[in-house]
Amino acid sequence: MTTLSRTTSGESDFGEAGAPAGLLPGLVYVARVGPPHPVFGSPAFEPESWWDHQARLGARFRGGAWLHQAVAEAQITGYGGGHFPAASKWRWALAQRGPVTVVANAAESEPLSAKDATLLRLRPHVVLDGLVSVAETLGAVRAILWLHGTDAVTHRIVLTAIEERRQLGLDEIAVRVMVAPDSYLSGQSSAIAQGINGAPAVPSFRGFTIDDAGDEPITVVHNVETLARVAQLAHETGSSGAGQAAAPRTTLLTVLTPIDRRVVELPRDLTLRQALVAATGQTPSGSAGVLLGGFGGMWARWDDIADLQIDERSFRAAGLSLGAGIVAPLWGAACGIAETAAILDYLAGASAGQCGPCLFGLPALAASVAKLRVGAGRRGELRRLPGHVAAVDGRGACHHPDGAARLVRSAVDTFRDDVSAHSSGHPCRQARLVTFPVPED
Repeated sequence: MTTLSRTTSGESDFGEAGAPAGLLPGLVYVARVGPPHPVFGSPAFEPESWWDHQARLGARFRGGAWLHQAVAEAQITGYGGGHFPAASKWRWALAQRGPVTVVANAAESEPLSAKDATLLRLRPHVVLDGLVSVAETLGAVRAILWLHGTDAVTHRIVLTAIEERRQLGLDEIAVRVMVAPDSYLSGQSSAIAQGINGAPAVPSFRGFTIDDAGDEPITVVHNVETLARVAQLAHETGSSGAGQAAAPRTTLLTVLTPIDRRVVELPRDLTLRQALVAATGQTPSGSAGVLLGGFGGMWARWDDIADLQIDERSFRAAGLSLGAGIVAPLWGAACGIAETAAILDYLAGASAGQCGPCLFGLPALAASVAKLRVGAGRRGELRRLPGHVAAVDGRGACHHPDGAARLVRSAVDTFRDDVSAHSSGHPCRQARLVTFPVPED
């Protein structure tokens, strides 16, 4: 069981906005479930027009080899969870002979995340600047924004921003919005590559290989925040005209609270403890479990991570990851095994069902943890659990099963005392409750 504790040390000096001027205008409050509608701030936030965007950042500099070099120097990586170096992805695309399509991935399939839709609803032109600049750098023939069809508000705001740019007659590639199926895996890169070319938007069996070459169409997919970071860097580097490009100074986090979610932009040198104080004014208890990176992420104990800097490199050095920038503590009385079981059931139902690990392995893994949750199966079920994890880890057509395996392994480690009690037939009183907003089928 976890409990709530409130800071008394006055650690946060960042005020309500929580961050210096950057991608977002301040701390944003969104609903605990679903897309971030409405977006609340102080004052209430509205989409930034092209003219206000211009006044704030200045003119956009056309993409090219200079931007590729700047992105490499700044070591910008993907903010969708994989953290693959953007410059390496561009180098791969430039080495190909086929036509290039650049995609802004706004299909925020992770149920706990809200930062991408928030960014598009408040700063649509920053994302569009990044998208067209990357398209220019890679000589792309298409620029596409890939968005879930159910996110009607973001869809409308993006179309309005694109129309603004069209009416101004900007010298840039036209951006097309394409609607993605409302499924967990429709935001996966290979699923996007298939979907934009008229095939079903499900992961393909062909992986990304940096040495591939050929005449086939090339699709370069970037997360929304990644493109916003590229645009930010382009404005800064193009304005200065010289000097090595600097790494992004801030990062976006989606923080789950007991009543809502907070999307906050904070300096990367802050600790996670300082970040939660800035976002929520409080911290979880020392023994609380914290889910990092979302449903396909990993559990950790608050005491073990509180003093890590909110920089992916800091977490990677500790064998962890912030994934797509999601921090979800267990704020109150809750059972980590019950939360894990509910998430696994969702992940099993959200698979594409294309291969054995998804079709059979994930349901078996979910069933095993469900038995552990209620104290059924006893020690035998605990002994079988590693086999269920091994049956899916690294064996799927995409990385969907890997996330489930990672979640289970980290849960067994983080909640080891609870696992011992549950496997002995003594589940805790919270085992029947789920506090996380896990979507229902």
